Amino acid sequence: MRCVVFGTVFLIASSALAKPPTLDALRAKAQERMHQDAAVYSGKDLGELEELYESANRDLKNPEAKAILERVVKQYPGSNRAGCAVLYLAQLASGPEREKYLKTAIETHDNTWYGDGVQVGALARTELAKFYAASGHQKEAKSLAAQVAKRFPGAVDHEGRPLADMLRRLKLL
Repeated sequence: MRCVVFGTVFLIASSALAKPPTLDALRAKAQERMHQDAAVYSGKDLGELEELYESANRDLKNPEAKAILERVVKQYPGSNRAGCAVLYLAQLASGPEREKYLKTAIETHDNTWYGDGVQVGALARTELAKFYAASGHQKEAKSLAAQVAKRFPGAVDHEGRPLADMLRRLKLL
């Protein structure tokens, strides 16, 4: 895109003007990623995976939920649902265990999605930034927040709220 001001031409990067994706667009990306599992897993495996995952997802406070989510990750490590399971495991954990799961979600499941349009990599970074901020590690927290803003514009939480807004409220952006 070109912008002319008093005879001087300025080039403006179109990405700078791009609007963040809509919630529908994020959900479409989630569906696309979920469909990729069909190239790796049989229909039977996908059915078993989904049944297993949903048995934990229905009641994450159930004492058996953690073991079920761990089983999802172990049996179907490259699946989209494994990324969701790791992030749920992080949310069920605290302290160093929480940090470990969040880092695993970022390192291993960065581009997995929940069906509601939440990207695991973006939410894991946001949660780890909050964890670090609460632990007095502001530099690490701000670095993660900057990654969310740059790499995941328009990313949302499970209620559809922009993660960047949350990070701004925490004064991490």
